[in-house]
Amino acid sequence: EQKKEQAPRKRDEALRLNEKADADKEVFFMQQNLAQNMNLSQGVTTAATAAKLGDYFQYAIDKPVTLPRQKSALLPIVGKDVEAKRVSIYNQQVQPKFPLLGLRFKNISGVHLMQGPITIFEGSSYAGDAIINDLQPNEERLVSYAVDLGTEVNPSASTDSGRYLSFKAVKGVLQATSKVKRTRIYRIKNRTEEERVVLVEQAIDKNFKLIGDKPTETAADVYRFEVKVPATKTADLTVTEERDEMQRIEISSESDERLRFFASQPLVSASLKKGLEQAMTLRLALMASQREAADLSRQLKVITDDQMRLRENIKATPNTAQVYKKYLKKLDDQEEQIEKLQQMLEKHKADEHAKKKAFDDFIANFNAE
Repeated sequence: EQKKEQAPRKRDEALRLNEKADADKEVFFMQQNLAQNMNLSQGVTTAATAAKLGDYFQYAIDKPVTLPRQKSALLPIVGKDVEAKRVSIYNQQVQPKFPLLGLRFKNISGVHLMQGPITIFEGSSYAGDAIINDLQPNEERLVSYAVDLGTEVNPSASTDSGRYLSFKAVKGVLQATSKVKRTRIYRIKNRTEEERVVLVEQAIDKNFKLIGDKPTETAADVYRFEVKVPATKTADLTVTEERDEMQRIEISSESDERLRFFASQPLVSASLKKGLEQAMTLRLALMASQREAADLSRQLKVITDDQMRLRENIKATPNTAQVYKKYLKKLDDQEEQIEKLQQMLEKHKADEHAKKKAFDDFIANFNAE
């Protein structure tokens, strides 16, 4: 009886194995046929329809998909052409010497393309992989997929402070406006036997204004300049930016040499030039008074220090000694000198204070254009 029960089970199991083998053969022959007839320039029949839902989108499977047990399938959702133009993308911050091989990728399929990886082929040869973000219909993106070792870029930069544009004084501060020019040269060498279209990206600096050749396009944070470089040739791209830069010079602390330089500039007005000269004159008088006061203080210190020495000698000398009277006389003479020096120093201090006040008042109220 047990043998009779096992016989139907074995037959069912044999049938299942045969069905599985037939299904495997069918899948194998389908894959083989697909590989033999694959053409990368043509699409495949899609199994879904794209639909827009307000700001969203969806792909709906048109027909049910039947799969054998423990099997999977790759369904072609979108099978339409897109537009791609080959370019080399150079950004010094990304790769200082070589550009990246890339594509100017445009979605002309008419449907939304989801973000994800893409594989690039040149003819039937694998070229590289890239990642794209979501693409709306007719939206264009740049994608890069490999390093372009056939093209080399050598960037160089220079800055020119330029000429002065204007001068004015505001409350003792000289404001000098000049034009600062910044130039960057990209020397692009094409070592291949075919023309290269190179997109040079330069970061946008909001403090500078771009002059000269306008960029081919402008992104959120970079300018893009398109340069066509013939086979085995070299081409230069020059990008120039400029801005107005203001220097603030404190007249009270700036050297006379520097102030004379500004006063000699052609754009300096007569009133501003006169004011700078007057500031230098007042400061010169103040410095002379300060030097005289410092010299008097030095003389006074020398005598005061010598008096201390004399007093020590007097203490140690008997009052009957002849040198004792000599010390006393010299001490009296020094007292007279000290009184005179103190009077002179007081006078010079008052003079210094008056000259400093005159200089400070002039600087605080000096305005000229």
